[in-house]
Amino acid sequence: MNFIFDNNLPPAWPAAIALLGQDKYESHCHIGEIIHLREKFNANTPDIAWLMSLGQDKATQWTIISRDGFRKQNGAERQVQRQYGLSVFVLQKSWASKPYWAMTSQFVHWWPRLVKQACETERVAMEVPWSISGKFSQI
Repeated sequence: MNFIFDNNLPPAWPAAIALLGQDKYESHCHIGEIIHLREKFNANTPDIAWLMSLGQDKATQWTIISRDGFRKQNGAERQVQRQYGLSVFVLQKSWASKPYWAMTSQFVHWWPRLVKQACETERVAMEVPWSISGKFSQI
């Protein structure tokens, strides 16, 4: 399982999460790369292009973390997600209004649950609420 963080999330998050989680995952869930989008694609790459590229990479299973609901282009982005079986976790809109450190600490709280959900369910599209007592909801 590999994770890629969208451009709308802080570039420091993937490296920090990778270091914090090193060797801390359940044995049945192998975590590979945890990267920011800019490590694999140019920052201005259209969503459709990088989504298709990830989907066509049959050797690697990618899970996308984003604040973007992928609702642009008349749903074409969501269609690509479904077509290629990409999993995506979208942070609820309320995350955007939070200060950087509050958002970062809350994401660290959510990370183990997010990894567990990604490992247990293929082709998932879930919204991540702000409240840690909340539950993922299907999108």
